Amino acid sequence: MDSQKKWWWLGYVITPLFIGVKVLLVAFCLNFLKLFDLPKIDQIKFSDFLFLALLAESVFIIGGFYKFVYFYWINIEYNLEDVQTYYPLSLLNFKENISTEKWLAYPLQLINIFELFYWVLLAWGVREFLEEKISYLKSFGLVSITYGVGLLFWTATVCFLILNAQY
Repeated sequence: MDSQKKWWWLGYVITPLFIGVKVLLVAFCLNFLKLFDLPKIDQIKFSDFLFLALLAESVFIIGGFYKFVYFYWINIEYNLEDVQTYYPLSLLNFKENISTEKWLAYPLQLINIFELFYWVLLAWGVREFLEEKISYLKSFGLVSITYGVGLLFWTATVCFLILNAQY
């Protein structure tokens, strides 16, 4: 408890750093769109992808607010594990119906409605940057190829680290 009181400020420093790194990695993945032969792609700067990733992050603020409301008004009898493992509207919440091991918890937590809205917002942004020269479906496919592959690599890395820490 004493060390927790001593280092309380660290959470306020680390959270913006993690969000900044995440936004940089998403923008880096989206920057691979420049490898495709798309109209107006050479006019998009890396800062545009940074702005788009930062804008799309607002979806997760809504998810955090939903989690706060859930534990403050709906489920008032909870423990620390419930708060740590709960993610709003994700497959992890249906773990009674799905057999979950520890390493599978993270991918199930990633499959949620807010992640879907994140992808939709990224696809919308890519389509807007290309001045609507491509269809929305193609834009979503391009986001899947760039950001989706990066997310898949990240998820595999996290699952690997969880498995190694477990045994």
